[in-house]
Amino acid sequence: MKKSLNFNIQFSNLMKHSFPNCFAAVYVYLEKIFGALPKKCNNGESWCFGCACPDNADPQSVYFVLFDTLCGRSSLYWHFDGTMTNMAARIGDESSAGNWSGLCGTDYTADFLFGFAGYEYSKIIDTAIFKKSIANSIDADKPVLAERATDGVFCVITGYDGDVALCTHYHTNQENNTQEKRTFTLSYDEIKTVYLFGNKVAPRYTLKDGLERITRVIESSFSENVWDNAIDHTNKVLVTPTDDEYKNTDADELRAFRNRVTETFTNQFNCHIFDVAFYHLPKAYEEARQPALLDLWDELSKHQARLHSYAFSAGHLNHIKIANIGLFRIGLAQMFITAIEDIKETHMKMLEVLKRAIDVLN
Repeated sequence: MKKSLNFNIQFSNLMKHSFPNCFAAVYVYLEKIFGALPKKCNNGESWCFGCACPDNADPQSVYFVLFDTLCGRSSLYWHFDGTMTNMAARIGDESSAGNWSGLCGTDYTADFLFGFAGYEYSKIIDTAIFKKSIANSIDADKPVLAERATDGVFCVITGYDGDVALCTHYHTNQENNTQEKRTFTLSYDEIKTVYLFGNKVAPRYTLKDGLERITRVIESSFSENVWDNAIDHTNKVLVTPTDDEYKNTDADELRAFRNRVTETFTNQFNCHIFDVAFYHLPKAYEEARQPALLDLWDELSKHQARLHSYAFSAGHLNHIKIANIGLFRIGLAQMFITAIEDIKETHMKMLEVLKRAIDVLN
């Protein structure tokens, strides 16, 4: 037996196939919020890659940035040494390879997204019933969200064909400026977890709950001294050593330091996801259109625009050779520290705005 849904949905290229990314794809399909695909942007010069741009956003990308932000992931930072914060671990920002993945495959994230979107759901880990459960869902015109056993990456199952599941979506290659509809197969023993969408119900979580999750994430970064530790590490590597000590610094250690500075500034371009989420929020949810909230969303976007400037400049840091000249490396350290302090202060201002928004919603 074979059946395939007419799943003309693309995934946002802002993130790998994470739980929120795949969740948004299933959500817009079930809610029948369709965009026109294939689709071009920039006055027809390039294919849409799902950046949720304010002017002409694809629906899936809009709900991806909303879900990714309200579940708290786009507010996450990691420690400067590359280890996760407690909130990153709770939301599920790590891949099986231990890197910055944003896969978010935790019950904490899944339960919030299903509850916020207003859907009952079933999480299945019994491989013996994968095939039947998936077939029943597809027969009911409901795509299936699944986690792959091999790498923890998520996918959307849109059909079945005998002993394999079918996964179809539009894929955009930004480098080659191409877009095509792709289908790949997935054997049932390659699946680790299946999430089935159930009945549409009243949401269990509200916008206020989402803002409180974001607040907890940012407060966690402060309580775990994410930015203070980054400053301490910068001083330790660039300022404290004498010239002779610095000469003996391992080259790999310096490269790792430079990469971590870059990652701190870039932070997976989460600033863009967060920024456009609060642009689309009042358009997507009536609760967010209260006059007292609209100026607050603008404030949050302005703070994220400041972080965006660091993210864009960070790509050039990997081309910097940290020379063994005392004044040069100390000056570079001061530049890094000033930027990190500014990022920290910007998050403090964001916390204040979020708490004012929560007060409005109380």
